[in-house]
Amino acid sequence: MTHGMSVHFGDERRGAAASGTSASAPLSAEPRPRSAEPAGKFGSGTVTAQLNSRRSAVWAVLCALSLGAILSPQRPASAATIPAGCGQRPSWIESATLPRESQDSLDGCFSSDPPQAEALLSIASTRPYAQLITVSGATLDLAESSFASSLEASFSGLLAGSSAVSRRSAFLLGPGAGPTLAIERPLPGGAHEVLIGRAPANASAVAAVAWTLLRLATEHRWLPTATRSCIATAVYGALSSPPQPEEAFRRIHLCVNAAGLGGHAEKLLRALAGRVLRGRSFERVIHREAADSPHAQMVFTIAPSNPNLIDPAIHLGSASFGSVPAGVRTVEHLSASGGVAPYRFYLVPEPGGPGVPRWLKLAAGGTLVLEPPPGASSVNLPVEVVDSRGEHSVVTY
Repeated sequence: MTHGMSVHFGDERRGAAASGTSASAPLSAEPRPRSAEPAGKFGSGTVTAQLNSRRSAVWAVLCALSLGAILSPQRPASAATIPAGCGQRPSWIESATLPRESQDSLDGCFSSDPPQAEALLSIASTRPYAQLITVSGATLDLAESSFASSLEASFSGLLAGSSAVSRRSAFLLGPGAGPTLAIERPLPGGAHEVLIGRAPANASAVAAVAWTLLRLATEHRWLPTATRSCIATAVYGALSSPPQPEEAFRRIHLCVNAAGLGGHAEKLLRALAGRVLRGRSFERVIHREAADSPHAQMVFTIAPSNPNLIDPAIHLGSASFGSVPAGVRTVEHLSASGGVAPYRFYLVPEPGGPGVPRWLKLAAGGTLVLEPPPGASSVNLPVEVVDSRGEHSVVTY
């Protein structure tokens, strides 16, 4: 028997809802018509008038911009602190080493009341510059994580898209920021180690400089989504070995030059990028990072569990979600029956078969996020349900 989720797009007919032990999610993508050009497009009369009224102030910002915009000599007064309510690690985490000293680059603790399917890890940056944080050995549920700002959240989502084909994910931590990360509990299996810590110095310094560009450009609405995505790809590329920060900055410049804003906005964005990305900004961050050592890692071990505990009574609930338009973010929630709640849900593609498309994300807690592009094709993906005892549903291909 198959516990699965079927997703359909294009001109395919909607299938019937699954019965018995199968679940079907027939979805059809309907490309949205291209909307008329917004009146606020840069270069139009309206925005030009607004820019004219602000131009002197903006140029003043560019002229005054210094390395102080990237790092400050002291820890920010608003630096995050670990919130109250810290508790013991979840039972499925065998051991954990979390730094809790102010001289470390990160502080951290687990939530006192985490959900069954995830661990909630609160962390706090003690540094006055942005840091690129990498995660290996675990999957972050960004939909359930919380960040200090919408810019951190959106850029971390773009970094996650850049790391879709890698085992190492990354997110951006602003100066003195304090997010709460939702770390998914993995499928039953052997013990393994999870590492969370600051990226190598070159990559993290690239991210710190890029963060300043992102923050200032976003404040003045000069950064289209496509440009932010392009910059995220360049920042994630800085994690390559051997490190090539010059190549990362070159790619960020290319992203800015391709923004396509037109008019004065494009000139101002390019001037800002030239001011932020050139000069000694990168070297200053590198030197400050070295002076701020140590850079402690958060390390914890996932306890082993038996992957062969099968309960045929556990079934995936109905997964029929109707029509989902292309380019629209849709959030649904899976359910299950049998066994002992609460449940966890995992996509388990057939070995050698189609992989999971980037526009489809399933969190262990059952939250399904769909954002299909125009022209997306159908996918059929089995779903494994695991109950609170560690027993799971039957999955066949």
